[in-house]
Amino acid sequence: MSLGYADRLKQRKNLGGQLGAQEYHQSFEDIKAGIQTLAQWIKDTDKVFIFTGAGISTSCGIPDFRGPNGIWTLRKKKLPIPSDFTPFEYAKPSFTHMVIAALVLSGKAPYVCSQNVDGLHLRSGVPRQQLAELHGNCFAERCTACRTEYSRDFQMETVNFRQTGRVCPAPGCGAPLVDNILDWDTALPEDELEAAVEAAEGAGVALVLGTSLQIQPANEIPVLTHDEGGKMVIVNLQKTPKDRRADLLLRCRVDLAMALLAGELGLQVPPYVRSESLLVEHRLSPGPSPGPGSAAAGPSGAQGGRALTVTLRSVHGRECPVPILESVVAEVEAAEAEAGPARVKVEGEGDGEGEAAIKAEADHLAGIKMEPGTAGSGAADRSGSGGAASSSGRGPDPAAPWRPAAVGPLTGSPGAYVATFPGLPYGLRAARVTLRLRLVRWADADKRDVTLSHVVDLAALGAAQAAAAEAQGRAGAMAGAKGEAKVREATPAAANGDAMAADGAAGAQSLGPEPGTSAAGAPAPAGPPPPPGFLPVTHRFVSQEAKYDPEAVVAAFLAAPPPVVVPEPPAKKAKKEPSPAPAPTRQSQRLSRNSQRAAAGAAEAAGAAAEAGVDGASGSGSDG
Repeated sequence: MSLGYADRLKQRKNLGGQLGAQEYHQSFEDIKAGIQTLAQWIKDTDKVFIFTGAGISTSCGIPDFRGPNGIWTLRKKKLPIPSDFTPFEYAKPSFTHMVIAALVLSGKAPYVCSQNVDGLHLRSGVPRQQLAELHGNCFAERCTACRTEYSRDFQMETVNFRQTGRVCPAPGCGAPLVDNILDWDTALPEDELEAAVEAAEGAGVALVLGTSLQIQPANEIPVLTHDEGGKMVIVNLQKTPKDRRADLLLRCRVDLAMALLAGELGLQVPPYVRSESLLVEHRLSPGPSPGPGSAAAGPSGAQGGRALTVTLRSVHGRECPVPILESVVAEVEAAEAEAGPARVKVEGEGDGEGEAAIKAEADHLAGIKMEPGTAGSGAADRSGSGGAASSSGRGPDPAAPWRPAAVGPLTGSPGAYVATFPGLPYGLRAARVTLRLRLVRWADADKRDVTLSHVVDLAALGAAQAAAAEAQGRAGAMAGAKGEAKVREATPAAANGDAMAADGAAGAQSLGPEPGTSAAGAPAPAGPPPPPGFLPVTHRFVSQEAKYDPEAVVAAFLAAPPPVVVPEPPAKKAKKEPSPAPAPTRQSQRLSRNSQRAAAGAAEAAGAAAEAGVDGASGSGSDG
């Protein structure tokens, strides 16, 4: 969240610029006229350079820093910080974010330069290669060796390029990863700074949105468009140091300006769809082998059988947090191995197709066929655990279905939810795993309850684990043959690093829009698959959706327009007037009188000399 990001920065008294400056609002007629001018300029140019600040995220529930109610403004005044903000992890892009994405997708705005660290430009669909994040990104980490960046769905806990504790999943790399967030004294990224400067110089219009332009040297970038003969437009509620250089100033909220602009340009604003990805791993633990007539072969498995451990974790790697989850409840029941690939079912589906799929699954479970010696066919009971008692009361009924030995919440660290289900009969070929998720309150209300379901082929799982154990044994033997003192896997830190590099890459992506979040760009290629033996299943589901209507934004403004308060136009510097003569002192008065006497004497002498010259000239003439 923004408060956490602000707290992680170095503490300093000079926060770079004025805090809490007054905000101004133009009339709707003036705003609309200005937007019409801006729209025409955009139509007349091939390239628009967009420069953004914290003001484009305030409508997302994220407070700014230097506004009247900004974090640093309130702290300087020693006032309490509001608690009703939206954490970075769950914020939806604003209307402005989505219009910017639409301009980028249309080709009109080839480059966006942002001072924000909230990652919302990427979520909105702006491709990473067309975005300069001058101050970094709270949701990105970078490899110290190959320089690859990875996009995450959780915030980094550090700033200033410190190690995060994870390693690069790229094949053959494994170097430490660091956060990608600048601190006060950190230099701006040269590659992105150069790209932004080049884009600004080559643009016909620089559109500055929601920034007071007080931080150097970033505030000089959009001015380059003006210096190269283009137009610079500033949309901000506060004055900025660059107002005199602007060709157009709009004092209004950026969402209103962009809603009007979308209407003037005929832009289709894309919807926002946020999808989550979770990885489910499975592990079989052997129990006592059932002999002929053994009770372990009974339907419930209460006196023997295998144990299935189900782990739900982040696709980004082990021990990575899963911030979208509030709670998880798991259930395991008998199923057919031929049931097909994993299927995701979201509770609350009201369409006929969803209801038909749920009914088909119920019909399928009602007629499960079990391997001989475990259980006969019959209706699967989802409600309890243990085996059904026979009518004679002399033990489990061989004809009764196997029911789960445990149903309850998954426990463990926030990065790994784990549940173990003992007593799976040895003859059971497949098990259906059902996970019931409760999402955090920032998810859409109709999407907070999610059900994920898939079938695990137990025979394949056991074979994969055996192969993995055999491969690990061969690797250990080879290491021992080479005379190594320690096998790398025996070192906890090294083993943890290997696991992160290998199976953590299953969900690692090159930095860019999260797959499924918008129509912009395809997901980046994933890293190598997890190590064998887990039979992982990746589930995807939607947690947030939003549609953006320009007319609704305009209507909301007109329903409660703010009072019109317009600042004085930037005054031009007046020419310097000559300074008045200094008041005479006694000494200067004496000097003046002496000068006057000397001047009078010189004038008398000059007059006498002139008269003598005239007389001489006239006498000589007479002689001639």
